[in-house]
Order: sequence, then structure tokens, then C-alpha cells
Amino acid sequence: MNKPGRTTVSVLISALLVVGIMLTAGCVGLVNPTPSEVMIRGNLIFVDPGYVDGSFIWKLLLDPNGYEPEMIAAADEYLIIQNPLIEIGAGIGALSAYMNDKLTMPVNQISVEPNPYLIPSLEKTKQMNDLGVTFVQKAIGYGSAKVAVSVTSDITNNRIVKSNGAIVKSVDVEATTVRKLAEDAGFLSNISLVMNIVGYEHAVVQYEAEFLSRNVSTVISAVYADGKNTPDSFAEKMKLLGFAEKSREAAAGNGYVVMVFAK
Repeated sequence: MNKPGRTTVSVLISALLVVGIMLTAGCVGLVNPTPSEVMIRGNLIFVDPGYVDGSFIWKLLLDPNGYEPEMIAAADEYLIIQNPLIEIGAGIGALSAYMNDKLTMPVNQISVEPNPYLIPSLEKTKQMNDLGVTFVQKAIGYGSAKVAVSVTSDITNNRIVKSNGAIVKSVDVEATTVRKLAEDAGFLSNISLVMNIVGYEHAVVQYEAEFLSRNVSTVISAVYADGKNTPDSFAEKMKLLGFAEKSREAAAGNGYVVMVFAK
């Protein structure tokens, strides 16, 4: 074989070896070529292409630090690392992992995610990054034992189903409250509460006003406009509970405002 021919064969063999290594490492599947893990701010975040939209995963790969930058900035400035943390709406767990790395006692974090299909990936993320967070598969709900939650592959549309029936693909999830989560974890006071629950943050403030006023010291929340509920009305309710607004930043293109409140 002449030299150019040998060079071509060597290049092909090298390419096949690279592909083989990627496949055996579990980064890319033979049937679904979408990666199942993304490095975001120092943590390996698992994202199952079977339950998370492929275009969303590739967007994370191209710009991993562009995911929830406003929530990250709020956590950087206002999260009190000595305090216990309750996160409502873990999603893919990128913010969960980031905050857990900051805590003085990483085991003092509870992160709630209602979508049962995301839990296995969250547990893998916890294991691979040696996180102390406890992931809980429940949904915030009031007045019933179960809550209907949508479970589309677009995690930005995973939310509590509204009574108008606009979202129909759903699962029934055990309901809980911030108070119940705190009591079960033994969090007694000075709790940090982080929420991204697509409008249901207004219900948390309405139904758990007394508990928030007495036991929570910091609130970082994505706040959505929902009928008469707006960021301004949310701020007014928080003020009545003794909280002062510390920060407000619109999340460009995401339809919410990240707000921070503290005692």
C-alpha cells in the first residue's frame, strides 16, 4: 500500500476509535445521538434525552453557563451558605448542584421536583458530583393529597395543570408544602427558599404566609405574571410578611422576573 493510502486508513481507524470511546463512555447513544450529560458550572448534569427535549440539551452544550443566569446571580449574591435550603422546582438540577456546592452543610438542602421522569437523572447528578442535596419527588399543593403536573419533554412547560385544561398530559404527584418539607428535614428557622414553579410561587405566599414570616429569612424566586398576580403584587405580599425586596431582574425571553427578598 502506498503512503497516501496508509495515511487515509490511519485517519479512518483513529476516527472510529474516537467514536467507539464516546459510545462506550455513554456520552452518545447508537439509537439517539443526543448526549446525556452536560457540564454546567463545574458539575456534570445528567439529562436523559428520552425525557428532555434534544434541542434543549444541545442548547445547554453550546452555552452551558447561559442556563438560568439570573437565578445563579441571585444565589451568588444573596444565598446565605450557613442556612438550610429548600428549593422548589429542581428541573434538571443545574441550580440545585450549584447551590449545594456553596452550602457550609451540603446535607441541609432539600430540592423538590414533581416530574417523576427527571428523578433518576437528578440522582445520577447527585452521585457523580458527590452532592449532599436530597431530591424529593413531590409537588407543592394545597387542599388535596395529589397534584396533577404536566410532564412534557420540554421542561420549561412542566408545571401544575391549570383548571382550564390547556395542559392535558400529566401525572398525579403527592402534594406537600414548604412547612411539611421543613418539618420533615428538621429545618427550624432561617430557611432559604428558592422557587421556580411557573406561577405557583404566588400560591406559596398566599397559603403559607405565617410559616414564611416566622421561619424563612431569604426568598429567591422566579416570579411570573398570572392574571392579577404580578411581580409588583408579589412584592407587596412579601412586604406584608416582613420581607424587604433586595433585587429584581428580568430573565430575558423566559417570561419571568427573578426577585430576592430578605428579612
